[in-house]
Amino acid sequence: MEKEIVVRRCDELLKRAQLAGYHNYAHTEYEAASEVISRATTLLRSVAGPTSSYAIDLAEAKKLYSPREQLRAARGVVSAFKTDFENGEIIDVRQQVEAIVVSEILEQAKKLLNRTTGFHPAAALLVGCVAAEEYLRNWCESIGLSITPPKRSLSLFAEELHKAGVIPLPESRRIQEWSDYRNSAAHGEWPKITEKIAGRVLHEIQDFLIEKLKPSI
Repeated sequence: MEKEIVVRRCDELLKRAQLAGYHNYAHTEYEAASEVISRATTLLRSVAGPTSSYAIDLAEAKKLYSPREQLRAARGVVSAFKTDFENGEIIDVRQQVEAIVVSEILEQAKKLLNRTTGFHPAAALLVGCVAAEEYLRNWCESIGLSITPPKRSLSLFAEELHKAGVIPLPESRRIQEWSDYRNSAAHGEWPKITEKIAGRVLHEIQDFLIEKLKPSI
């Protein structure tokens, strides 16, 4: 999620929480508190992870007796989150786990490529593309790009991310090239996949993931 969007949503939630505190009717306050906490929970869980201290503190805020206490507590959590986020202090637990998963898959691909017997370079390329696809799939989901399972593919994830303005056209085209090589490998066109090509693609995937997930990989 883009930084500007996260900050803007935090500001909207803080303003909404402040205005809600001026209501004189209890049922209106309860509705407002429920709305603010629900929206804040969705935002903070998507950015900082469901087990982050922010998400836990919001859950505790919802347990407070009066809606004004709930709103006051929620404002404190969102305000702290916004400050930490703007200062670059938010650690996305999901991204850390994701980095471990994709890096392990990539390591398997490199080991396959380095084996001198028993494996064609196409096998390493296929495994490397799995790492890239896993990352792109999670990325699409994290920013709300919904792609139905039958249509999911490395190239489509890249295309949708480019349309959303998340990655530039050169990156999208490079990922499409990985997808083309992957399709060749998957359809048994192994003569098209040399050790040099497989090595280059794995190197490009690794550089891409390091750039997007640094300093995690």
